[in-house]
Amino acid sequence: MGTVKKKIDFASELAMGKPNSLGNTLKVVKIVQSDPKKFPQLLELLLHKDSLVAMRAMNATKRLMRADKDFFDSQKESLIKVYPKSKHNVVKLGLIILYFDFIKEFSSSEIKSIKNLTLKWVRESEDWMILAQGLKLLEKLAKIDSKIHPDLIKVAKMLQKDSRKAVSAKAKKVLSTI
Repeated sequence: MGTVKKKIDFASELAMGKPNSLGNTLKVVKIVQSDPKKFPQLLELLLHKDSLVAMRAMNATKRLMRADKDFFDSQKESLIKVYPKSKHNVVKLGLIILYFDFIKEFSSSEIKSIKNLTLKWVRESEDWMILAQGLKLLEKLAKIDSKIHPDLIKVAKMLQKDSRKAVSAKAKKVLSTI
């Protein structure tokens, strides 16, 4: 008699625990590491309606991709085309961080898409982390493609007077180094 594999409900797992904790994120990471075919099931949660589930799914995704580049390679295109549709700032921030970490793995056309997404998010967001990390990513992109400089300068000028020190300091630094 064979064993019956129980389907794991990642959304329920990721919803458990206190909001400011990892909850069962590490458990989900271990499950996916032991069965990489479950990775798409986890990624779908980046679009989940519950921001806590989406946040923890992004945390798990970053952990998996950083630990094993195969997880990144298999989903590179979806990181640009599918998951930016998330309404959650935590997912957008996570994508900005993944783009920054893996920028050398993207083609020139993918980099153009990343630039456009990042500019859009920076222009539309009030979230200080998206603004600061978005500037950091745009600065890195400008080192790869100097055509990005005018957009970067425009955004940095807009943000240099931001009331939040992390944002205004990053914008001023960008402007002083271009």
